[in-house]
Amino acid sequence: MGWWWAGSLHRLEEVQSERVGMLESRTMLSLAVGLVIGVLGFGLVRLVSMPPLDSIHYHANWALWVDGKRVDLTGDQYMEDAAACSSETSNITAPQRVHLHDNNPDVVHIHHGGSTWGHLLQNLGWGIGSDWLFTDKGELYGEDAGRRLTFVLNGFFVPPASNRVIQAGDRMLISFGVEDPDVLIGDQFPSIGANAPEFDSGFDPAGCQGNTAETLEERIRRAFWF
Repeated sequence: MGWWWAGSLHRLEEVQSERVGMLESRTMLSLAVGLVIGVLGFGLVRLVSMPPLDSIHYHANWALWVDGKRVDLTGDQYMEDAAACSSETSNITAPQRVHLHDNNPDVVHIHHGGSTWGHLLQNLGWGIGSDWLFTDKGELYGEDAGRRLTFVLNGFFVPPASNRVIQAGDRMLISFGVEDPDVLIGDQFPSIGANAPEFDSGFDPAGCQGNTAETLEERIRRAFWF
């Protein structure tokens, strides 16, 4: 009789253990399902409510001249790395706001509406003021011996423009030297391209999106952080 009682107790313990295991499994499954539903729900809320990405992307042409020679800005050190692109405009870095790339020094790429010509020079390692120029080689040019800093925007002489916001299609000449106005307008300004509008509808590797609208897939990936 004792052996039967002991066996029954053992079997009862096994049944209880199985029930506890099943209960734990169901609890874990419920938690997992709840987590998935929660993530999906939160992601769907973000998908519906988040604003579209800011797609500022326009271009300008320019040239920088010092002492009668156009400065060569074709080197890689002046270019924005396309691998550094970011579609999160809230976290956009200074070089991503306004830059050059593809070893093309003629076209300025703007991804922030407040970008100025001073910002561009700063991103290239230069400095500029109302009457001075500081190069990426550490050379300081100030007005002396008849040399002066001059700005020609869209064919017109303008006041110091280091803080002037770059506009789409601008053609800017920044020149430091002794050249008279006729030389600036007749020789230096024509060196500036006029093809910025052609780039406005193109893809900018350093801006991720260029001027193209965000696709549904991209929007879903942004909503769910992947």
